[in-house]
Amino acid sequence: MSADLDAWLYGTPIATFSPGTRDGAIHLTWTDEARDRWGIGSRVLSHLLPIPARTSTTPPARARVWLEGLLPEGDMLTHLAVDAGVDPDDTLGFLAHYGRDTAGALVLVPAGSPDPARDGTTAPVGDAEIGDMLRKARSRAGHGADRHDSLTSLAGLEPKIALARAEDGTWLKCLRGAPSTYILKVARPQDSATSDSVDTEAAALDLARRVGLTTIDAYVTEFDGQRCIVVSRYDRVARSTGTIDRIHQEDAAQGLGINTRDPARKAQHGKALPSLAATARILTDGGTDPTELLRLTTFNLAIGNTDAHAKNISFLRHADGTVRLAPAYDVAMHMHSPAASGLFAMDVNGTDQITEITATDLVDEAASWGMPRRRAIQAVHATLDALDGALDEIDRSAHPGVTTAAWNTVTTRTRELVGRAAAIAVPPRRRGASGRKHGTTQGRMPKGTPAGGRFTTTERPEPDTTP
Repeated sequence: MSADLDAWLYGTPIATFSPGTRDGAIHLTWTDEARDRWGIGSRVLSHLLPIPARTSTTPPARARVWLEGLLPEGDMLTHLAVDAGVDPDDTLGFLAHYGRDTAGALVLVPAGSPDPARDGTTAPVGDAEIGDMLRKARSRAGHGADRHDSLTSLAGLEPKIALARAEDGTWLKCLRGAPSTYILKVARPQDSATSDSVDTEAAALDLARRVGLTTIDAYVTEFDGQRCIVVSRYDRVARSTGTIDRIHQEDAAQGLGINTRDPARKAQHGKALPSLAATARILTDGGTDPTELLRLTTFNLAIGNTDAHAKNISFLRHADGTVRLAPAYDVAMHMHSPAASGLFAMDVNGTDQITEITATDLVDEAASWGMPRRRAIQAVHATLDALDGALDEIDRSAHPGVTTAAWNTVTTRTRELVGRAAAIAVPPRRRGASGRKHGTTQGRMPKGTPAGGRFTTTERPEPDTTP
């Protein structure tokens, strides 16, 4: 039976995860330190897991589904578990080995361990060794690898490794839980119909930076003949002292309590959950305007990113308890490929047929979240116009692996959406004596809040906590 795991967040022991008496059950016991620092009801760890009063408990199914959201998927999970000598279904056992460096700021260590911030170190690693690590990740075998080479657990199906980088450019292997700062994702085989996925991802992230939707740097390169995309981690901040701060994050599937052991559950395709409306509610429940989510959805639609599912939309949860949409990541161009499904991962105004979704659908979808139509129209217009300009400005020679067909598909899709969006008139402002807009119950947010506004909805689907 797996042993208990202590969870640390922002330097505070926040909780202990323990195996239950039922097979696979996981119990979550919160610490007094967590209640003292963040207070009852705080969602600093997760939207799904608010800190309860001392007399209350967290449902074990919620604890398990959220924790499993930190794990890799498919064969990668199986082979990493075998390397660690644990059953792939033993979530606590797996994270006892790999939980010191996860997505976000949560650090998981065997119960009773000292402050993990005191542990962790790095060691230089050369191109040949990085190539070998990528080769092993690509084979999804990894047998014979030193299990202490990486204590990182990263969600997703794509084979990847995590490294840090020194100021002089030297690549560093992260040992005993030292925070990684880059993710290296292996390219698909050259004879694959989606062999250019890393190339279009780097280009899409370049466009997203120009539009103001991400802070991520990404490029495609090779290590000892192994092609990959190198992506900076948005949940890590390098300080001038040389230390690395972890910023906590969770993805929408975790926040909504969706068990993604079945990969099909990451996308909506007519189901109740996940949905953009429920994702927007995580932001509004945290007091944050969901305009950035609308902008991200508009961007994904325009570039033809059919993989914008609930694991590829995340939230930053800061130490002061605030929540923000995470920068765009795992965005790529798909619609030029003969392998493209043509289905948008999240329904927009009731449809997932990507070629049928219009700018009007985007506005109607945002209105269903409680967003004023005027603000939604302005956000869609601004995003499409910025992307149209970015497509003209981007240096395409910096992305030699992106085909002319891919660029043309994205440019055509964007300009068609721009043309149709031009027909959507911005409603005039109407205010009553109270200074509030007619037809809404929104109060004003503090001065300086981007776009302002706090929203309410009447439909609140219960999280899917199926283990």
